[in-house]
Amino acid sequence: MVNVNVNVNVSVAEAAHRLGVGKPRIHQRIADGSLRAERIGSQWVVDELSLLRVAEHRSPGRPLSARSAWALIALAERDEKAIAELAPVERVRAKGRLDDLLARVAKPPEAEADVRSVASLLRAVFRNRAERQAFKAASADLPALRADARWQSLVRPAISGIASPDVDGYLAAGDVQRLSQDYLLVPAEGDGNVVVHVLPPARRAYPESKLLLAADLAERRGPREELRAVELLREVAQCEQEGSP
Repeated sequence: MVNVNVNVNVSVAEAAHRLGVGKPRIHQRIADGSLRAERIGSQWVVDELSLLRVAEHRSPGRPLSARSAWALIALAERDEKAIAELAPVERVRAKGRLDDLLARVAKPPEAEADVRSVASLLRAVFRNRAERQAFKAASADLPALRADARWQSLVRPAISGIASPDVDGYLAAGDVQRLSQDYLLVPAEGDGNVVVHVLPPARRAYPESKLLLAADLAERRGPREELRAVELLREVAQCEQEGSP
């Protein structure tokens, strides 16, 4: 089993090494707020999750389009209708991409770095699956909000294995404003307690999709969430090998 660290800080020198820049550039990022850090004594230490976020945006390659990302999910869910709507070349590409993704978890991760690598790949591949909007809701409204019938899919503790009072799910674009008004949701500049993934036109979510849930958890960037995302991806790979839905 991989042990994960919940809160990790690294030195300015280590942060500079990981990003391939000089220490003055790290101090500049700390000053402008693009790297989260705190001063301990006379030294600055950088929040590792903040560092990983910057590193991902600097890495080469582009995320898949929304159509291509959902093609992978449709394949994993064996949605014959959605698959039939793809052009033959799209089906071939999607199958290859899904196979490549699942090959990354052919063996259980041996270290925390392996988990982060797979979680980073999930974020890159599925970044454009839906527009992500963060809101803040009154804590007392969260149970009713979570039970609202307009959600097409929700991150549920029973499936994710991650207990959280926050609400995280998928909505059709036409439902976002009405839901926001009904529950007095306030846009959150940082991380709120409500995350809405706005579905692309004519797209529906899959409430029981382990691949979609893996992408959702990886996006949270917490060590436990990333580890669970990798476990879910391994479950998808096992289903593919067995040919079971």
